[in-house]
Amino acid sequence: MAKPRSVDLSNPFLDNLEGVCELLLVRHGEQQYKRGMTIAASVNPPLSELGQQQAAAVGARLADRDIDIVYASPLTRAFDTGQAIAQHHGLTPVVDDDLQEVDLWGKVDQNKSLKDNLPDDEIRTIFRESQRTQSWDAYVYGNGAQTFRDRVHATIERIAAEHVGQRVVIACHGGVIGTYLSQLWGADMDIVCHVHHTSLTTVRAMDHYRRVVAVNDFTHVLPFQKSINKLNAN
Repeated sequence: MAKPRSVDLSNPFLDNLEGVCELLLVRHGEQQYKRGMTIAASVNPPLSELGQQQAAAVGARLADRDIDIVYASPLTRAFDTGQAIAQHHGLTPVVDDDLQEVDLWGKVDQNKSLKDNLPDDEIRTIFRESQRTQSWDAYVYGNGAQTFRDRVHATIERIAAEHVGQRVVIACHGGVIGTYLSQLWGADMDIVCHVHHTSLTTVRAMDHYRRVVAVNDFTHVLPFQKSINKLNAN
């Protein structure tokens, strides 16, 4: 009987992915936000000018890596980020609806702004509770934390299982990445960290083992970005 292959999943220079799926989780570039926009508009804004620059930078950074497939959320900011990566490899992003961001305001009128939907005091209470608990359940007008957790875990685990021996880019959202990390680390909170726009988070999967190799690596934007646009930071 052949001896099982021993793999150091923490090795930053691992190049033989036999039996391993390497997941590169990429948050989308900065999106265009403006005060007073409707909930519907805020769900799917395009990349800002800076976001386009960030997407080009992460695409250039990964241009020399062996990328087998690129998955993307259908939301414009994530798909366009995925496309900026995929084009260097002769690929087209595979859209997966289950990679969409957490729904925080799905139970309010989508054609109104948040301030036109809810009193200021209630909005402040929701945000304070979110900061206190770091849980999606603080957003009482959303679809619930457990529904999102289950969707994120099932989707990323399915992708990993389908691409053993390959390096996979998943262009998605901060909430998706943070929630997946919280599950891998067994955290009680949903928001274990805030990842920057187009940052890279690397996870390796082999059988039932999962190893987080890197989190929130955004060094590729440092040549042109020195601060966060607070309106567009989320």
